[in-house]
Amino acid sequence: MDFLMLYQRSFLAGLLTAVATALMGVHVVFRRMAFFGDAIAHVAFAAAAIGVTIGVSSFLSAVVLAVVASLILAKLSRRNISEDVSVGVLFSLTMAIGVILFSLVKRQRNLMSYLFGDILTVTDTDMFYLSIVTVSVIVYNLLFKDTLVQFTFDEDFTKLMRPKIDLIYQLFLAVLAITVVIGVRTVGVILVSAFLIIPAATASIGAKDYRKVFLFAPVLSSISVVVGLLLSLYMDVPPGALIVVVQGAMFFTTIALRR
Repeated sequence: MDFLMLYQRSFLAGLLTAVATALMGVHVVFRRMAFFGDAIAHVAFAAAAIGVTIGVSSFLSAVVLAVVASLILAKLSRRNISEDVSVGVLFSLTMAIGVILFSLVKRQRNLMSYLFGDILTVTDTDMFYLSIVTVSVIVYNLLFKDTLVQFTFDEDFTKLMRPKIDLIYQLFLAVLAITVVIGVRTVGVILVSAFLIIPAATASIGAKDYRKVFLFAPVLSSISVVVGLLLSLYMDVPPGALIVVVQGAMFFTTIALRR
């Protein structure tokens, strides 16, 4: 594969990741679940290690365990166990399991790939999964965006008006978990939280209407991907870190302009 085609694929993978994570990130920011997304990323890391160890698809094992973990976290939060506590326990435990398993099977390269991602090495299979996940995220938001936002700000009223809101919320957790897993593949465990949080937080500061936040967040995230990848070409620095730096610059610039 020549250099130009490699970067074309990286741009497309980055844009798909940007759109999917930014749209789900708006809900994460509205519901103040930033730590939750981080925990799911670490579950995906441990699940990928399990997949590598037993010889099954690391992506599919990560999807299954991340969805299960997100639903368990939701159950625990409803049983008087602080979400911060359960997420903190899961965060540390899964990270330790992942490191141990990757070390046991002598796959240090896989470990680094999952921690920091590698958007320049996405495969046709990765692109297929990315496309499916991004379309699913867009469809979910077209169908349930308003209901979930309403549930975030007025839970009792929404339960009264929409008896199936629990099902919609559990579906949100499942889609969020799968989005995080696919984000881990392209930008890594360490940086996927930035993709979830920063563009959505920036858009929420700059827009007064929540519907505009859902428009601005993916646009800002996509711009950061394009700028970050172009800078990585010029500076010969890992693109994932540069993209996050661009996102951070957008965030603080927006805050400064609001004053």
